[in-house]
Amino acid sequence: MAEHAYLPPLDKLLTYGDCRKIRQFPDYVEELGLKPEHIPELIRMATDSELNWADSDSLEVWAPVHAWRALGQLKAEAAIEPLLSIADELEDSDWFNEELPEVFAMIGPAAIPPAAAFLADSSHSLYPRVTASKCLVKIAETHSEARDECVAIITQQLDQFMKNNPALNGFLIADLLELKAVESAPAIERAFAAKRVELDIAGRLAGCAN
Repeated sequence: MAEHAYLPPLDKLLTYGDCRKIRQFPDYVEELGLKPEHIPELIRMATDSELNWADSDSLEVWAPVHAWRALGQLKAEAAIEPLLSIADELEDSDWFNEELPEVFAMIGPAAIPPAAAFLADSSHSLYPRVTASKCLVKIAETHSEARDECVAIITQQLDQFMKNNPALNGFLIADLLELKAVESAPAIERAFAAKRVELDIAGRLAGCAN
């Protein structure tokens, strides 16, 4: 049983609460006295398949969400790769896909190279790669000094438009538009001109309607 696998104070996360009722990130570090020494166990909890696939009506199923939020608050760079490692497993989890960018932005620019590598790896499914791109967007929005690097990475991936799924191209363009990346306009135009963009996602840009 998962409740026997985690020692205090992490055991409190097993019953901390339903995240549908806790939309704002609580201050887990302050409330539970979490410290850097708890990072390995928080990573284990966040990536625990038993918890991630627990009964949807249980409180335990929310423990990984609380854990990855806490990892963000601890700026746990050690959690970056482990969290990306479960992205394909959790590709249908709205919670994971919506919150991982927030968590990575809290951790900081150290998450950029792993997120970029994940985005570039076509062995991953579409939506996990989309989430990786969203991580770059959120990092760019939170850390202005990292904005140009993140834009360049997303643009470089868009330049692979012939190899990319058109849906991925659409999401990449949407991300660049969110970042107001005018410097990426030539790459965006090339993808549209090649008819390799799913229009329902990115829409048509002026000058690229044909």
